[in-house]
Amino acid sequence: MHGIANGRMVAKVVGPGVRSGVWLLAGALLTTVVVAEDSAPVAAPAAVAVPVEGPSRDRLRTMVEWLASPQREGRGPGTGGIDRAAIWVAGELAETGLETRVVADEPFQKFPITLDAKPGPDERNHVELVGPPGPDGQPRVIPLALNTDFTPLAAGGSGAFDLPLVFAGYGISAPAEKYDDYAPGTPAADGAAPAAVPAGFAKGAAVIVLRQEPQKDDPHSVFNGNQASQYAALTRKIANASEHEVGAVVFCNDASASDDALMRFNRAGNGSDGRTIPILQIKRQPVDTILTAVRGTGLAAAEKAIDESLTPQSGLLDGWRIRGEILVERRETQARNVLAVLEGTGAEGIAPTETVVVGAHYDHLGFGGSESAAPGVEAIHHGADDNASGTALLIEVARQLAAGGRLPRRVLFVAFSGEERGLLGSAHYAANPVIALTDTVAMVNLDMVGRMEGDKLIIHGTGTGSGLDALVDRLTAAHGFSVTKDPGGFGPSDHASFYAKKIPVLHVFSGTHGDYHRPTDTAEKINYDGMVRIARMVTDAVRELATAAERPAYIEVASRTFARGGDRPYFGSIPDFGRTAKGYALSGVAKDSPAAKGGLQGGDLVVRIGDSAVTGLDDFDSALRKYKGGDTVTVVVERDGAEVSLPVTLGDPR
Repeated sequence: MHGIANGRMVAKVVGPGVRSGVWLLAGALLTTVVVAEDSAPVAAPAAVAVPVEGPSRDRLRTMVEWLASPQREGRGPGTGGIDRAAIWVAGELAETGLETRVVADEPFQKFPITLDAKPGPDERNHVELVGPPGPDGQPRVIPLALNTDFTPLAAGGSGAFDLPLVFAGYGISAPAEKYDDYAPGTPAADGAAPAAVPAGFAKGAAVIVLRQEPQKDDPHSVFNGNQASQYAALTRKIANASEHEVGAVVFCNDASASDDALMRFNRAGNGSDGRTIPILQIKRQPVDTILTAVRGTGLAAAEKAIDESLTPQSGLLDGWRIRGEILVERRETQARNVLAVLEGTGAEGIAPTETVVVGAHYDHLGFGGSESAAPGVEAIHHGADDNASGTALLIEVARQLAAGGRLPRRVLFVAFSGEERGLLGSAHYAANPVIALTDTVAMVNLDMVGRMEGDKLIIHGTGTGSGLDALVDRLTAAHGFSVTKDPGGFGPSDHASFYAKKIPVLHVFSGTHGDYHRPTDTAEKINYDGMVRIARMVTDAVRELATAAERPAYIEVASRTFARGGDRPYFGSIPDFGRTAKGYALSGVAKDSPAAKGGLQGGDLVVRIGDSAVTGLDDFDSALRKYKGGDTVTVVVERDGAEVSLPVTLGDPR
C-alpha cells in the first residue's frame, strides 16, 4: 500500500498506530484514515464462534515467510528476489488447479518500470558558458569541468543544448507570500537588476536558480521562518520552472553552502517522471562571473538584495548562453503481473465471460529508498504485511475456490507488481485488460491483511456497487468481524485503478502499525489466525459475487474529506499512472468535484492550468498551489487530439 506526497507516490505514517495513505485527488492531499468521518464500526455478534483451521494457517505462514524472507530482497523492482517471487506466485496459483496460461500462453503480463539512472560517459556530459565577444571579437568561453565545476542531475533529460541564460533568483512563485521570481516587470534594487523584466522572460531559456529560499535564517520570514518551506524543495523548483516552459534548469548553491559542494547525481530525483529538459548544477564562481559582467555586481549582491527587501532580482543575462550535452542513462526493468483464472460455467442470466477480479500486489520496497518510512536506512524492507500477507491470502482464496469447483462467473486472480511505485501494475492492467472491462463485474483487493487486532477489519469501497454494503454487513457478521466501512473506491492501492474504470470494488484491510514501510515489517509479527478468518470471509464474498443473479451496478461515490489543513485548492482529479504522456493524465474525476463541474473527464490530458504549462504530476501540483479556493482558472486539456479549454472554479483546500 502506498500514498502520494509532494507529487510522488510515497507512504506515510501519521502518529502512533494511525496509517495515512495519501491520495492526490483534486490537487489536495486526501488522507484515507481507517475510520471514515461518518462511518461507525459495525459490531459483530458477541456469541459468534470463530474456529481456526490448522492446515490453512500453516499454508499462510509458510507463504508469508517465503515472500518476506531476506532472500527475496524486499521484493523491490529490479531485484532477483521479485523475479523469483513472480515465478513462485505463478507456481503456487498453478498448484491450486487454476489455468495460468493467460497471457500469450504464460501467466505473466509484462510492463516496464524505470529503476534508476546514472550519468552517461564523460565525453557525453560537457558544458560551457559562452559570453559576448571580447576586444578580439571572439566570444568569451568558460569551460566547466565535469564533477568539479558542474554535475548533471538525474531529474532531467538528455541531449545537446545551446540556450540563452537568465537569472531566476530562487526559482520561487509564491502568490500567498507575494513573491515571484518569474514575475514580469520585477523592479530593480539599487540598479543591481534590470529595471524591468519582460513577461515570459524565462520561456525557452536556461534558468539559473539558487537553492534554498530567501531569508532562510530569519525566524520572521514569510517562508516559514527559519524552517524550510515547501518552496525550498528541488522538485518544487523544477516543477515551477517547467510551468514557465524553460529550456533547462541550472541550480546554484546559495551563500549558506560554504563549501559550494556539488549535489549527488540523484539528489533532485531519479528522473522517473520523464522530464526531458536538461537539469544540472554549476558552482557559484561561474555564476558570479556572469552576473558581475552583466550587472557590475555579483551573486552575493543579488542574494543580499532579495533577503533585505524580498524583491526578486531576476533578469536576462544579455549575451550569455550555456551550451553542451547531457546524457542520463536510465535503467529499466520488466515488471510482471501474475495472472491465473478459474473459468466460469455460466448460468441463466450469467455469461461465463463475466469476471470477478481478485487482486493483491506482491512487490515491496526492496532496500528502502524514498518510499521508506525509515529514511536513510538501507536495509531489506521485508514487507510481510505489505503485502506478502495479501499475496498469500490471494493464493489461499484461489485454493479454496478451486477446491469447490467452477462458478457461474469466471474469477481472475492477479498478483500485481509496481504498486509501491504508483499502482503501475494495476494501472497497466486496467489500460491493457486481459479480460474486457465490460465483462469485469467487480474487483476485490487484498492489501495489508496480516495484522488484524481483535476482530477489527476495515473494508473500503462498500458504496461503489449496488449490494456491496449489504454483502459486507452480512459476511462480516457471519464471520465474527467488527468492521469499519468506507464507501469510497479511490485510495492508495490497486482497487483505485479499477474504480477509475467504473468497476465496483472492495478493498480488505486489517489496519496500520508502526512497522509500515520499515525494515521491521517481518513475518513473525503477522496474525495468522486472523488471516485464516479473513481468507474464509473473502472466499465467501468472491463466491457470492461470482454466483449472484445480478452483478453489482457501478455507483459513483462523491469524494469526501478525510484530512484537514490541506494547503492546496480542491480540484477533484483522479490520476492515470498507466498512461505515459507529456501532461497530467486523468483516469477520471470525482463526483461533484470542481473538475467534474468544469467539464473534465477521464481520458483527458491536462497540459495547462492558467498560465502554467503542465508536463506531469509535479507541475500539476505546483500550478494548483498558485491559486486559492473560489478562484476560477482556465484548464486546457488534450481530448481526442484537440485542445479544449475549460473554466474550473476551485474548491477550498481539504
